[in-house]
Amino acid sequence: MPKLLHRRVFSGFLIAGAFALAACGSSPTDTGQAATTPGSETINNGEAVAVTYVDAHYHYRIDGPGRMSANADGTASVIGPSERLVVSVVQGSSAGDPAALARGDVNTLPSSTTNFHLVAGPGEITLNGKKVQKFIFTYNAGTSPVTGKPLDLVGVRYYIPKDSATVAVVTYGIVSNQYDPQGADDIALTFQWQ
Repeated sequence: MPKLLHRRVFSGFLIAGAFALAACGSSPTDTGQAATTPGSETINNGEAVAVTYVDAHYHYRIDGPGRMSANADGTASVIGPSERLVVSVVQGSSAGDPAALARGDVNTLPSSTTNFHLVAGPGEITLNGKKVQKFIFTYNAGTSPVTGKPLDLVGVRYYIPKDSATVAVVTYGIVSNQYDPQGADDIALTFQWQ
């Protein structure tokens, strides 16, 4: 076989092998770890790749802007240079009133969040056919490791009930100059109780 043809055949095998590996992917497992599912990786206008996270403890799934990790405090999060997502779950009698939870957070966040400013809400919206509470705020998350400038974010917090005793609190943040209201809702739309 001529050298040039041999190289083309070998290159073809390498490319086919790479596509086969990429097509296989991995499927989500009930381990509380991030898992990539075929079709779950998308690039949205320069934003991070969406990766499906399945939580084994609270039994939910969500697509995050990068690989989410389960934390010792029961939350799951991904903190990137320009985007972040944190999911916590509230259980018990307080979970029965998501509107009160949202109002309580709006009252306490100014003392624990730098430069907190409420932009809208809290108020009720419909998300995946369920009534949820939502509010939008701006805040400072320190200094950007990339630019060295202040990291001013727009945060959107959703209260997604499972039942009268369990509600997920989904907080998405993105740098102010990249904030898209529909993009934030799109992240929350991927949340599903299992």
